[in-house]
Amino acid sequence: MVQELNFQGYSDRLPPQNIDAEEAILGGILLDPEAIGRVMELLRPEVFYISAHQEIYRAAVALQAQGRPTDLMTVTSWLHDRGVLEKIGGQGRLAQLVDRTISAVNIDQYAQLVNEKYLRRKLIQVGTEISQMGYQSDVALEKVLDESEQKIFGITQSRPQQSLVATADILTSTFSDIESRSLGLVLPGISCGFYDLDAMTQGFQRSDLIIAAGRPSMGKTSFVLNIARNIAAFHKLPIAVFSLEMSKEQLIYRLLSSEAQIESGRLRSGRISQAEWEPLGNAISILSQVPIFIDDTPNISVAEMRSKARRLQAEQGGALGLILIDYLQL
Repeated sequence: MVQELNFQGYSDRLPPQNIDAEEAILGGILLDPEAIGRVMELLRPEVFYISAHQEIYRAAVALQAQGRPTDLMTVTSWLHDRGVLEKIGGQGRLAQLVDRTISAVNIDQYAQLVNEKYLRRKLIQVGTEISQMGYQSDVALEKVLDESEQKIFGITQSRPQQSLVATADILTSTFSDIESRSLGLVLPGISCGFYDLDAMTQGFQRSDLIIAAGRPSMGKTSFVLNIARNIAAFHKLPIAVFSLEMSKEQLIYRLLSSEAQIESGRLRSGRISQAEWEPLGNAISILSQVPIFIDDTPNISVAEMRSKARRLQAEQGGALGLILIDYLQL
């Protein structure tokens, strides 16, 4: 028998799917032994909407892993040995897939279509889960919002797709990297712009937790703001600054003071000499180009900071260079 579609939980509308594309992919795999290798990185069995199609694709993937062909006879035998053949509609169903497929030439495009429909179904599923979470009044709203965002962002996260690279190419880039580091031109991590600190740390590494400690009024905020400015300017990486003590205007005055080399007290009072207007204008021009984003929400929670950082990362289309929190109140 042929697997029936199950539309339960999707209201009165059909969920997004492209059965023709799924059949074309499976038919191409049964026809062309090279086809499975072209779609394995993008498609997992659960991406297929029809459960019978999932079983057929799972069989092809397993056979590919064993170095065996994915032709009609071999796939039929694999499914029969595991008692799944009748569940997917029998050998006649597999033969039907082959008969309907001319070639596997467009299998890459079909895989994109099927994956897109899968992501849309995931979006519907996550939307349903989020709506149910909204009714859970016993759960803190902050937690509900954080979990909702995690579910949404989880849809867009996919496995990295990397092709095989020749060792000769890797060795060439590795030698160039070693040479640059031997000359002191490149750090393993992200340079903070302070050469002595870079020499001790070899640059900031991703996922590092760095605490700048010191007595009050020792310049901790100015120091870490300069680090943020350097990373944003030199590496073009977005920086998230969460200020629990100072307003965003106060932080901007400190950045301007450091960039223009003008005492911050005179900036606030407007006591600026004629000769200082030019460096001030240059400082404003430079700072307006660096991707630093400031949030001065008082009493902000860790969950809120995580949510805003996650949103900023999605908006900027890449990893954040630094998340700065001033201060931890240790």
